[in-house]
Amino acid sequence: MGAESLLVIGAALIFGVIGARLFKAVKIPQVVGYIIIGIALGVSGADIITKDLIQKFAPLNYLALGIIGFLVGGELKKSVFKKFGKSMIIILVMEGMLAFIIVSLLIGIYTKNWGLAIVLGALASATAPAATVDVLWEYKSAGVLTTMVFAIVALDDGLALLLYGFANAIARILIAHKGFSIMSAIIKPLYEIGGSAALGIGIAFIYRYLLDITGRYRHEKDLMLSFTFGSIVLIIALSLKFGFDLILAEMFFGVTFVNIAPHYSQRVFELMKGFSPPIYILFFVLAGARLEVTSVTVITLVTALLYLVGRTSGKMLGASIGARVSRSPKKVSKYLGFCLFSQAGVTIGLAISTFHTFPELGITIINVVTLTTFLVQIIGPPFVKFAITKADEAGKNITEDEMLEKYKVEYAMDKNPSVIRIGDNLDFVINTISSNKYDDIPVINNNNEIVGVISLSQIKPLLNINIPRSAIIAEDVMTPVKYIITGSKSLLEAYRIMKNYNVNYLPVVSEKNSKKLVGFLSIEHINSIIREETIKLKEALG
Repeated sequence: MGAESLLVIGAALIFGVIGARLFKAVKIPQVVGYIIIGIALGVSGADIITKDLIQKFAPLNYLALGIIGFLVGGELKKSVFKKFGKSMIIILVMEGMLAFIIVSLLIGIYTKNWGLAIVLGALASATAPAATVDVLWEYKSAGVLTTMVFAIVALDDGLALLLYGFANAIARILIAHKGFSIMSAIIKPLYEIGGSAALGIGIAFIYRYLLDITGRYRHEKDLMLSFTFGSIVLIIALSLKFGFDLILAEMFFGVTFVNIAPHYSQRVFELMKGFSPPIYILFFVLAGARLEVTSVTVITLVTALLYLVGRTSGKMLGASIGARVSRSPKKVSKYLGFCLFSQAGVTIGLAISTFHTFPELGITIINVVTLTTFLVQIIGPPFVKFAITKADEAGKNITEDEMLEKYKVEYAMDKNPSVIRIGDNLDFVINTISSNKYDDIPVINNNNEIVGVISLSQIKPLLNINIPRSAIIAEDVMTPVKYIITGSKSLLEAYRIMKNYNVNYLPVVSEKNSKKLVGFLSIEHINSIIREETIKLKEALG
């Protein structure tokens, strides 16, 4: 990789993040910013990211799609299939088939080329997970609609491959006047789907075994991240070598792993989510850089428009009908279709395959797919945001850290804590601690300034000694205060101090005087906030 390639990576990451933040500031999903920056840097803009460079970065696209497939698969736990399995299948078939039928009819009537129409119809059934999932993660979405979106984008590839195999066989009859091929229509798609499933499931079991035999090192981030990343890359390589669908294989890897290794999976998926943003940014910037505005003809534009209208209406109508037939919640039937606009990986891959199979259709199909992919990548994310917002699922998938970040210390602290004065004798100290719900009590001097803390564990050894309790005062047994916090700090900051320094309490002091005690914060206070927030989220998610 030369200096030019490294320059592009640097420029794409920096300008991509800037573009994303600018769009986010005006309430537009950040993925749109990445794509717009890609257009500006790409062949239709400054041409800094040239066609040759885009080709060189092909492995990066595979890597991004692989990571996305793995993370999407990780959302599909056994409980999801038990609860929504039937609904998923019905909705999947309805939205995919209606997109296929409507696109085929519209383009067939307009072009009179039914071979072209049926192939584009099959391509229209696929839904790309990348941009859609990016929005779900950006807005921390959770709920039945979000779960259904993850399931549909994960399973759509399989349906698209089956429909493409059938369409490919029919197109051969219509265009080349060849007989119906069982190989093209059935065996090849089943080979791709079955091979992808076997590869993903097999790697998941091997990965689980590796984690088991290196169990004592499982807390080491570098080991777990290396194993995960290596497994994803291995699946990509084997998928390309044997002609499997790499996104489908990675999804099988993710869904199998999350269900056979639940005690490892949370940490693994968190590590991958933290590692992947630079790869996503480059992926979407390169997606924008590919668009060639000058190559679009009027016929291509009209065909693309019909494809877009047919696909969008088919997805929305099919999702709505499927949700009603399967008796899914009302918000699924109302809003799921808005989350299924995005297309990319599988659609583009099958378009390129068509170019080799039917050279006379190839250019038209690639141009239509490229143009519509660009358009849906731009309009799709805002519609996903609209859907999850209207369904009241945005902001519901938050971590403990994010829960605590919402609150200030002054909200959770005990504003009138029990205190012990520095000269109080041991009898008073014991009585105060025994009548208090906390094991740690702050000690103050005559100026009401915090000077120490007495804990229950410090008092227990003194109960059996022969020295009169009146002879021992608080100053003799207290522990000096090492860590303090002010009321304006976040609970997250307080929680991190407690975890990092292994303490169960923090005296809260005045902003103006770091010795004046204004409250007392214990780990019990923080745990109570976490419990309250968790209950609220469960109630909101039904």
